[in-house]
Parts: sequence; structure tokens; C-alpha cells
Amino acid sequence: MFKKITAVVLGVCVTSMSLTGVSAADFSDGTTENAVEESTFTDGSEGIETESITAMVNDMAAHAQEKGQEYQEMKVQKNIAAERRASAERAEKIAAMVEESNRKVEKKRVAERKAIVDFALQFEGNPYVYGGTSLTKGADCSGFVMSVFKEFGYELPRVAAAQFNASRKKEISEIEVGDLVFYGGGISHVALYIGDGKIIHASTSASGIKISDYDYETPVGVGTYLK
Repeated sequence: MFKKITAVVLGVCVTSMSLTGVSAADFSDGTTENAVEESTFTDGSEGIETESITAMVNDMAAHAQEKGQEYQEMKVQKNIAAERRASAERAEKIAAMVEESNRKVEKKRVAERKAIVDFALQFEGNPYVYGGTSLTKGADCSGFVMSVFKEFGYELPRVAAAQFNASRKKEISEIEVGDLVFYGGGISHVALYIGDGKIIHASTSASGIKISDYDYETPVGVGTYLK
């Protein structure tokens, strides 16, 4: 009888462990194999303690279920933590990609502005010609600016006032290489800002295309056609 009851109890334990996914080590509560005496599991002629056996089996099943729930909760928490780590890693990769993309866009933007200025600088010293648009034979202020930008695919209006009106306005504190600086009460003059507080412009018939301080006269506005 003892062996049969032992087999039943072990069967209950193994079944509970299989259902919950808990290992045998989870049931270690300090009780030794000798905690239950064989005399408890006598045959019917000696008055088997059925209620004690049932209670013990129920306790073991309840313990197995509790351990199983704990195990499942640990798995859920582990999965949540793993997903959070994965999400954080994905966010970091996306942020790095965005930063790299912005860096490339900014590099291209600055490079275009510098290219326009470098192109314009090669015509320093060429003649000023009123109404002219030739970078080599002579141009006036707006003709010079218009012809420089045309080389880079920009179609600017012919005269300074129209160039100012069509441009995107900026504060003088926001001025960048490649922006246009306008002068005169009715916008009668335009120059190209080349950086370091300097401009290049077709100034007068006496001086031709030259470099000056941007504030050689008080600017009345800053505009741009560039990003």
C-alpha cells in the first residue's frame, strides 16, 4: 500500500511540474525524504490516514501551481525586459541614422554656398559695366549676382530691387556665406556675402568687381535663394 500511495503522490507532482514548466528544484522546501513516516501509509486493516494523505497531496499540488505561476511571471518579465532593450537599441539606431542624414544634408548645403562664393571670387578685378551681365567683359551689381547664380541653376530677377523682393528675407545676424546683402533706400545695390564680414560686388566703373566690408554702407536687408 505504501508503494502505491507513493507512486500516486509522485504522479501528482510530476503532472503538476509538467503543466507549469517548473523544475524539480523549485519544490525544495527543506523537507527530507524521511519527513513522512511509512506508518502513515499503512493498509486499511491498520486504519490508513486518508485525510492526511489527501491534504498532503493537495498541498503539494497547490505548491506546484504557485511555483508554476511564479515561473510564468518571471518569463513574462524577462520577455518585457528583452523587448524594452530591443526597442531602446532600435531607437538608438534610428537616431544615429537621422543624425547622419542631417549631417550629410548640412554638409551639402554648406558646400553649395561655398562653391558659389568660390566661383564669384575668380572674377574679382573684372570691369563694372552699367547694364552688363558678363562676368568677364563687365557687369553691374545685379547683373554680376544674377550671372553667378545662373551658373548654379538659379534664375534671379534682373535688378537689385526685384532680387530683394523675390528672396527669402533674413536678419543680418543670420547672414551666411552665399546670402545677398542689399543697400540703398530703394534697394539700388546688391552684393554677395563671402564670409568673415566681407562681400564681393560690382561696385563702380572706377573700381570694378571688388571685395569690401559688408557694412561699408549700412545694409537695408539680407535675402537668400539658397537653403
